Amino acid sequence: MKMDRSLSVLLMVLFGISGTLILIFTWLQPMPGMERILSTVLGAIGLGVALSRVPLLRFPKAEAEAGKLPVEVKARD
Repeated sequence: MKMDRSLSVLLMVLFGISGTLILIFTWLQPMPGMERILSTVLGAIGLGVALSRVPLLRFPKAEAEAGKLPVEVKARD
């Protein structure tokens, strides 16, 4: 499935910021061990989703070039 580039950037920013904030608040506030582990896992998943979008945004030309076909046009005189 081909995703829109602007949607990928939006999702990357959304998950990156939310994952970072979850990790920061998790380790700054005192909380029980299991709650801290769950919050850390959720924050890491958010950062993982954001980082998984980076290669898709870096190499968009490979997909575009694969779809190009040579076309021959004949003009009528």
